[in-house]
Amino acid sequence: MPTADLDLASVLQSVLSMPRPERSYLAERLLVSLEDDDEMPPQWREEMDARVQRRERGETRSYSHEEVMAELDAAIA
Repeated sequence: MPTADLDLASVLQSVLSMPRPERSYLAERLLVSLEDDDEMPPQWREEMDARVQRRERGETRSYSHEEVMAELDAAIA
């Protein structure tokens, strides 16, 4: 779809209505798209690409901030 056909407000509204893991994944992909490939060492790029592929294949899962913080709280309690 050409960018001119996208209404930013509608896209934002749609994205914000997604479940948290999907929003997180999308945010990560957007941030990656802003990075300059020349700034990242090739080994890091390869590792990042491998992690994204594992995530897309469902081999790994994302954890919400709340899940991570609860686990940390339990570990230090």
